[in-house]
Amino acid sequence: MLEKLVIICGGTGGHFYPGLSIAEELRSQGGNPLLFITGRNAEQQSGIASAKGVKSIILPSSTPPKGLSGKIYFALHSLRGIIEARKKLKEFNPSAVLAMGSFHSAAPAIAARTLRIPVFVHDGNARVGKANLFLSNFARHMALSFPPANGNSIKCKWTVTGMPVRPQIAKCSLSKKEAIGLINSRHSVDFTEDAPLLLVFGGSQGAGAINKFVPEALKLQGRDNFQVVHLSGAKNKESLEKHYAGSPFKHLVIESSGEMEIFYSAADIVICRSGGSTVAELSIFAKFAILIPYPFATDSHQDDNARHYCSGGAGIIIVEKELTVTKLASTIAGWLEQTEYYARKGQLSKELARPEASSSILELIESLTVLK
Repeated sequence: MLEKLVIICGGTGGHFYPGLSIAEELRSQGGNPLLFITGRNAEQQSGIASAKGVKSIILPSSTPPKGLSGKIYFALHSLRGIIEARKKLKEFNPSAVLAMGSFHSAAPAIAARTLRIPVFVHDGNARVGKANLFLSNFARHMALSFPPANGNSIKCKWTVTGMPVRPQIAKCSLSKKEAIGLINSRHSVDFTEDAPLLLVFGGSQGAGAINKFVPEALKLQGRDNFQVVHLSGAKNKESLEKHYAGSPFKHLVIESSGEMEIFYSAADIVICRSGGSTVAELSIFAKFAILIPYPFATDSHQDDNARHYCSGGAGIIIVEKELTVTKLASTIAGWLEQTEYYARKGQLSKELARPEASSSILELIESLTVLK
């Protein structure tokens, strides 16, 4: 069994939460994970890991090397990070190191390489990021969430394992009736199981356009036989509630939720961005989705994620530069006229679902380290 594993969670929640999911899975198997956390959210993420019973160490972070001065700055901070990471790696003595992506992961991964500790990489998007492409030069293997759009640029062997999602997402078995009951009791609303429910959210970044266009598009339906849950994002709840004021349909606006499995289970269709974790979660719950890729995502990777999800027919893509109230209203109207048809289309995404991704990644690492 894989006993000790260091997981490098640099950068955003898109790197941290999948890494935490893998750590939780390893703990459940009796193993000992340790998170190396870097980036501006390191303190907060370390606290979240601690609450889950997962140990972590905060390391110096690096920024992407842009321009000559940026490269010099990156090199100096990376050297500091390598020295600190080497010290911590020697103390913990792991069987392997898994980097979850971003340039924040580079220094600890290089430190592991200098100590001849096997380095593995995971990428959470359909287009492998520049940092992971760099790490692939010396990684033993790369685990991928989706078939790569730029697979020819990966220098090591790779396997599509899926995106590690939170255990409560991967193992959720709520019925719509149960989910509606939980929403009603926790948010003091009176949603019904019979009416179709539309779930709307923008993700950790880039909710602006969705918040702007969706309420107006829904009002244009001129009907009250559907219901809406809209996650506004931080500090947007009050303004979004004003946009929904006077709507004839039942609606709930909240900032965010740590229980997305409840809302996925209740939803009949989803309007959202197309981050890697979101696409993986949509497939687990088999929901038809109207995907609006975040236009400023690095290398337009959300566009690749959306194309992957919609390739089997389980969703449609509206690029933000073409997003209008009229177009969105027309799309929603089509769904309301054929809700059962779109529910069947959503089921097509089940073929893409990989709820066992965390254990698959651990099995991959074990097969290439412990058993060799």
